[in-house]
Amino acid sequence: MSTPLSATPLAGSWAGTLAALLGELPQALRFDHHRHDALARFEALGLPGRRDEAWRFTDLSELKARSFVRAAGDRPIDADLLVDLDTPHCLSFVNGHFAAWLSRHGSLPAGVFVGSLREAAEEHPEMLAGALGRVPGLEGHALAALNGALFEDGACIYVPRGVELPGPVHLRFIGVGDDVLAQPRVLVVLEDGARAAVVEDYLGHGRYWHNAVTEIRIGAGAALEHVAVQQEAAAAWHLGALRASQGRDSRLVLRRCAAGARFGRSDIAIDLAGPGAACEIDGLALVGDAQTLASHLLLHHAVPHGSSRQHFKGVLQGRGRHVFDGLIRVAEGALQTDAQQQSRNLLLSKAALATTVPRLEIYNDDVKCSHGATVGYLDEDAVFYLRTRGIGEADARRLLVRAFAGEFIEAVPYADLRERLERRLATYLGEGVA
Repeated sequence: MSTPLSATPLAGSWAGTLAALLGELPQALRFDHHRHDALARFEALGLPGRRDEAWRFTDLSELKARSFVRAAGDRPIDADLLVDLDTPHCLSFVNGHFAAWLSRHGSLPAGVFVGSLREAAEEHPEMLAGALGRVPGLEGHALAALNGALFEDGACIYVPRGVELPGPVHLRFIGVGDDVLAQPRVLVVLEDGARAAVVEDYLGHGRYWHNAVTEIRIGAGAALEHVAVQQEAAAAWHLGALRASQGRDSRLVLRRCAAGARFGRSDIAIDLAGPGAACEIDGLALVGDAQTLASHLLLHHAVPHGSSRQHFKGVLQGRGRHVFDGLIRVAEGALQTDAQQQSRNLLLSKAALATTVPRLEIYNDDVKCSHGATVGYLDEDAVFYLRTRGIGEADARRLLVRAFAGEFIEAVPYADLRERLERRLATYLGEGVA
């Protein structure tokens, strides 16, 4: 039975929802104390608004005006939502509930776990208790606290020391229904020297809300490639938080494409906590008319010899809005840090709005850091040049946009995913470039 939720932090409504959930969860996944603490933090913080510094460029008033119910997992799924990758490992979730009938498990190296959080709670309770909710940076995030209180299941990937997980793990989070709230959760733990790749897909049909949290812990010398594709339904809301902690000489590559949802926001915080840790983040937002997509990033260089690269692009149609708010923070003792940040936006309409806020906080002198941002329209000289070569104006504009966005797509390491993103870009260009 669905439990009514109010989109405002009314203690009675949320507390009743948590009480009902605790009565349904297996004991190993209850974490009663942690869930009650998380709910208390959410009630104290409340849903963020424009008076909150981190949310001053985005408006949740429409979301706050709605009421939601806990999302059921036994919903029919349209075939077009079952996007797939050529990999033996696929975990599917419908409205935050594990869907075994839509999942598959390939053979795994000894000691590796790939499965739902409920399965992890039964098979590896000590590992889960020591890792879930332990990545720094979630404490002051209201929506992460809401997820921590009310998540019902999620994905867990654990790779032990020195082991490489062959092929990417494909995680499909499917939202279905109107006025339903789901709390997707992902936990990725790589011990020292481990290697893995993960693809998170978010998509659906309806007017739902995905409130997602991903936690990543990377040990010394370990490496993770993480690709996220946000292609939610046009009427949906997607609010996601990713927190990662990196050990000595570890490597993290994040590639993120956002093209769906009425309102989509990604909050990313990376703690480069070990010397020599390296992080690369590439992002692409395809923003449609009357759509808002936002990326907020914090890269914290806490120790010496770390490096980071951020490169985000936005393409905007109609009255679309794109927000990039990125902060590189270099601690006093983080000597010889090398950090770069770049945000570029291409406006296809005079009514489109791109807000970009690149920032540096540097507390020592022995660093090499830079940031930059550009916002502009298509180069009319380039359009004219292509037209002199016999290419029509509309096709010339599409070619230039494709070149701008294609750099991101070409870097995606999986051919079937690249093809899907190419199709999405082609659809986008057909809608937005006259």
